[in-house]
Amino acid sequence: MTFHPAPIRPLPITLPPFPSECESSYWNRLALANHVPLARLRAPSRWLDSHLTSLDALCILSGQSRHNLAKAIPDLRADNVSPTAPAPDHVLRWACRRCVVTRTGSTLPAQVWASIHDNVCLRHNLWTGKNVFAPEQQLDLSQTPDVIRAQRQYWRLRRRHGPTVTSICYDATGKLWSGLAHRHYRLTRRAELLHDLVRVKGPTVEPDKAAPWLIAAGYPEHVTLISLFAAAGWRRSILSDDLLVVPQALAEFHRRFPMQAPLRGTSRTWLSTTIEATARRIEALLKPRSCSEDRSVGG
Repeated sequence: MTFHPAPIRPLPITLPPFPSECESSYWNRLALANHVPLARLRAPSRWLDSHLTSLDALCILSGQSRHNLAKAIPDLRADNVSPTAPAPDHVLRWACRRCVVTRTGSTLPAQVWASIHDNVCLRHNLWTGKNVFAPEQQLDLSQTPDVIRAQRQYWRLRRRHGPTVTSICYDATGKLWSGLAHRHYRLTRRAELLHDLVRVKGPTVEPDKAAPWLIAAGYPEHVTLISLFAAAGWRRSILSDDLLVVPQALAEFHRRFPMQAPLRGTSRTWLSTTIEATARRIEALLKPRSCSEDRSVGG
């Protein structure tokens, strides 16, 4: 019995793919734009099996070339080549809603494979990173330019210290920053400004669980922490046995992180021990990498 491909015709409304868009997102946008159920779009006939690959079907439906689709959508398989696996530090996120309109001519949202380090769309000044679960939650940062500057500073740090050191410091300082925020570290009025700009008028959420405005409000301080701990000289000063060097390093920390009121009692002890533990953890994580690099150079 001979099988023939199911009849697939070009859609009346076509959309270009968004760079790094996932395959399911593109299928869904095509279906929504043409008011066609997604299941029917992917299987247009109940009786005829289609032997077309997803790439072939999307070429016909969207009117896009194979090259453009395979280049824009990493999930697609092209010409017997396996789909490109996302980088380890990439996750599925909603693309900047303003970029989507500019590049595709449609307001239909797109999900993309994006770097976890890319939290701000520098072209449109929107928070697109952590804790954004829908495009309408992307915050306009126009009134908080220091958050925008922090994203630029973070990429400068990665260029200066390298992605390995910066990523390790990003992860290792998370607990320290959470502790500082819990102890009411000063955020000027940035948190209040961003909270007032929240576009979603849904049920109240606990700010420590799913509030993108709170994460964005503390982003500049977190980047400052990363820049401090990424400096090898400062880390070694914190871990030094010299009783004169350590206070100088701690004084540098407090200069960059002035508290509204001096910490007392257990909070003061927590801060000094956590700073030391964070520096020690970063050194421990970096040591095996530096040793392996030394061996490769020596070999």
